[in-house]
Amino acid sequence: MLDTKATPLSMLRELVVSRSAKLHSLEGSGAISFDSPELSGTAAFSSRLRMPDSLLVFLEGPFGIDVGTLFLSRDRYVVYNSMENRVFTGNPSTSSFRSVIPFELTYEQLLHAFAGIFTLPDGEPAVYEVRDGSFFLSFLCDGLTCEYQIDPDLLMVTEYRRRDTTGTLLLEARCTSLTENGEAAAPRKIVVKFPRDQRRVSIAYSRLALNVSDISFEFSIPKNAQTIVR
Repeated sequence: MLDTKATPLSMLRELVVSRSAKLHSLEGSGAISFDSPELSGTAAFSSRLRMPDSLLVFLEGPFGIDVGTLFLSRDRYVVYNSMENRVFTGNPSTSSFRSVIPFELTYEQLLHAFAGIFTLPDGEPAVYEVRDGSFFLSFLCDGLTCEYQIDPDLLMVTEYRRRDTTGTLLLEARCTSLTENGEAAAPRKIVVKFPRDQRRVSIAYSRLALNVSDISFEFSIPKNAQTIVR
């Protein structure tokens, strides 16, 4: 465990970056839950992820009924809704991507949420101190305040918060139940909350394999599905 009273920022950043860089891919399954004023529910899922830019998620409803597919890459997203037999596709850097998922996460944030990784920004933090036995860092990022809680033993970001200029909490993420494979590690449970909008997404892996070789990102969409390009 790092000495929280005598660890310079440069050392902490290097160790955290090195730790997260050990995770190259993961494959898992479990349950994902959505809660919002408009929509609430739980679905089984299986996922495949390759850092830094590829994610494939299959969602299933009760009795194994296929309800959707999500594919993300650096320059393309595909969201298939089997209940409506419609597929949405476009560039994940545009606002259209956020309009087809039930929570306010960018492409990078969604990919990192499934991996349980929240990367530290460049530059010097406005605050670097120890809180409740963990390292606490606060950065100014795109006009907001981004806060990171780092476990000194795990060397991972276990809590991430984003606040507006008034200090109002916009997003809060927590990562728990670590799984390790050699030097690579990832949490089995990731919870992301949006307090102002009363939204929450919870990802809980019941099976999780790290650094899987020859991971496949193949998927199929019915030929008669309505395609909407955004």
